[in-house]
Amino acid sequence: MAEFGYQTRIPAMLPSDLDCITQRCLSLFVDALRADESGVRFPELLSVQEAVLAFTSGLGRALMQAFVDVRVEQALTTRALCVCGEKTEALKRQRWSHETLFGPVEVADPYVYCRTCHAHAHPAHAWLGVDRERWSMPVQEAAVDLAADESCEKAVAKLARHHPGVEMERTTALRLLHRHGAEARVFIDEKLRTAVAPVLTGAPPAVVATELEAEYDASMIPVATMESLPEVPGEPPKRTPVRNLPVRRRNARWEEVKASLVQTPDGAQRLTALRPTTELDAAFEDLFSLACLLGWTTTTEVRGLADGAVYIRTRMEEVFVGGSFRFILDRPHCKEHLTEAGEALAPLTGTPAQEWVHTALPKLEAGRAHEVVAELKAAYDLTVQRKAACEALRLAAGYFERNADAVAYANYRAAGWSTASSEVESGHRQTVQARMKIAGAWWHPDGVDDILALRMLRANGWWKEYWTWQRQRWREHAQSLDAHRTAA
Repeated sequence: MAEFGYQTRIPAMLPSDLDCITQRCLSLFVDALRADESGVRFPELLSVQEAVLAFTSGLGRALMQAFVDVRVEQALTTRALCVCGEKTEALKRQRWSHETLFGPVEVADPYVYCRTCHAHAHPAHAWLGVDRERWSMPVQEAAVDLAADESCEKAVAKLARHHPGVEMERTTALRLLHRHGAEARVFIDEKLRTAVAPVLTGAPPAVVATELEAEYDASMIPVATMESLPEVPGEPPKRTPVRNLPVRRRNARWEEVKASLVQTPDGAQRLTALRPTTELDAAFEDLFSLACLLGWTTTTEVRGLADGAVYIRTRMEEVFVGGSFRFILDRPHCKEHLTEAGEALAPLTGTPAQEWVHTALPKLEAGRAHEVVAELKAAYDLTVQRKAACEALRLAAGYFERNADAVAYANYRAAGWSTASSEVESGHRQTVQARMKIAGAWWHPDGVDDILALRMLRANGWWKEYWTWQRQRWREHAQSLDAHRTAA
């Protein structure tokens, strides 16, 4: 599209520009109060508060509408010649609504055209700083803020209650949720890359942490996809009665969410990262990035607490390979695996599973894991001799052998260290399950990361920072539109 030139540039609005309006309103209100000595017009604080809220809401909408109307007219009266030197012609006005927290404002958007070179434009966009955007940034923030915590249906109902005049469909709130979720992931990734950059370049960090605890865990969320029915040979595919589309069925299942957490030993500083099941590598990269945000250096002592699965421990050791790292097997997971081993041993020894666990756990606590491993291996060899090899015993022996150096819980407690990844596990309930496991909710796998990114913003206290970033992007776009207006 060819560019039109505009001559007048409006400076950025200053807060003081509305002070005169505020002072005038305040002066009139004080005069009215003094004249109402009997308290008839302004009876008590509640009534005044309700009246002031209604007044400010109406005034806000009127001011927004006035701004739009004046700027549209200015866009028409100050438009310059087309770049080809000929005058442009205003052909029509396309009306659209811009929703604000005060209610909708109507934009009579002029469309101008050059009959000589056939260039065309919407000059009001440069003056308004927006390309026919229906939802203002404050409305988007309010809607996403609510929808990030509860169902979109409840969110839009609450939005209408808190901001009368703002009406939004449930599906609109859902679209905004996914849109800002995707952009929140961009914001988070950039923030984490910035945190890691000084470590990679060798620049001195602003803060140095002497000790950190890193935790990792996974939890299940419900997901679903719509899939076509299997075709029956010789029969036409079933179709819907109204739109004549192929009939599909919902394939519901459970998938993992990867959660990682890094905190100072006293828990005063804590950061969480969330990733969908398809982003395993990114989940462990996030773990290191969070540590960098809290001041990790090669001198920082990091203790990693998690299940002792091969991929978990190996990945944690890899991301912290450049510094001091000690892996600690999460004690509840340890007891869970001991119970499974005890149940496999019971038919061979006649000892109830829990009784054997109560005997084996103190050995692990005291750093004598080799004794437990030897007992499990001997029991497995016995089942092999009987030609009924028990895989549970072999897996348990391998599990505790790999983690033999990570189960001396008595020593860890004496040093004041944590022995369980309870923080990240409780974080599942607060950051993931509180929103993603509400009754009747199923998520498409492609949209899982969107809500996880928003929940991650909330958990880490980055919510305000994200919306400040969004407002900056909005203003940068407005400036790009303004460049068209000021171009000769």
